[in-house]
Amino acid sequence: MSQKVYYNGIFGENHIKLVREIINIVSLDEMFSRIRYSVKTHAHRNLFQIFVLEKGKVELLANNEHFIVEKPSIITIPQSVFHGLEFEPGSKGYLISLSANAVEQMLKFDVEVIYELDTISITEISQKNQLVEDAYNTIHKCVFEYNNALPGKDLALQYLVGMLLLRLYRINNSNQTVIHTLNQNERTVFRNFKKLVQENNSIKKRVEDYSSELGITVAALSQICKAISGKSPKEVILDFLILNIKSTLKNPEFSISEVSYQFDIDDPSYFARLFKQKTGQTPKQYRSNFN
Repeated sequence: MSQKVYYNGIFGENHIKLVREIINIVSLDEMFSRIRYSVKTHAHRNLFQIFVLEKGKVELLANNEHFIVEKPSIITIPQSVFHGLEFEPGSKGYLISLSANAVEQMLKFDVEVIYELDTISITEISQKNQLVEDAYNTIHKCVFEYNNALPGKDLALQYLVGMLLLRLYRINNSNQTVIHTLNQNERTVFRNFKKLVQENNSIKKRVEDYSSELGITVAALSQICKAISGKSPKEVILDFLILNIKSTLKNPEFSISEVSYQFDIDDPSYFARLFKQKTGQTPKQYRSNFN
């Protein structure tokens, strides 16, 4: 059995630079210059990816099946889904990578959207369908904002990513090829676990408490988290809380101590150490980036 390969970034790298900690965009030309035309089977621990094929051909390997895409298309690949790609030389388009945690945070009140986007989908751009055209136009607005240093760039991209996810969700399955990935039950448990973490928003709640609410053992929850994210339940909790903490720190109305208390961290010194351990910056240093 071949070893499962996970990447935290693109091009096989361990890191990725995200604008607003949400989005990264590269042209396929740039991608090909780094890795040529073949992408071996792998998965990304925290990226929701959108391949935009505007010209050329790609062979997608997913669920041990091969899918040939020869028309201009939008291909969505969720977090932790194994896939491989073989592009025809001369293919043109873009690779858009979104933080999966940021996506879930943006859509936390729209669970149906999250579940709908949790499959691989292939949508032809060339068809005469207003919903597809809306999604494709939004993609190009994202590319334009990403590649230009205009005032309010970060806010524009945050808004556009939300609109893009909504427009991808609105496309009816009859206009797509949908590939339901394996282990859907496990992925549902993982989604529900992260939903509970989001709702509690507290560092004090134990993994045992979450597993009890989910109706499974701690061992089963650990196995599911490892299989999907490559992380322990505790690491999943911390990563998600740190994302929410970052968002709260951007609001100058709250002191750093008040932010700490919002997440049930009673010791601001411990809060600062934990945040720096996870991000490489103190809360004060992180906040200064947005002033």
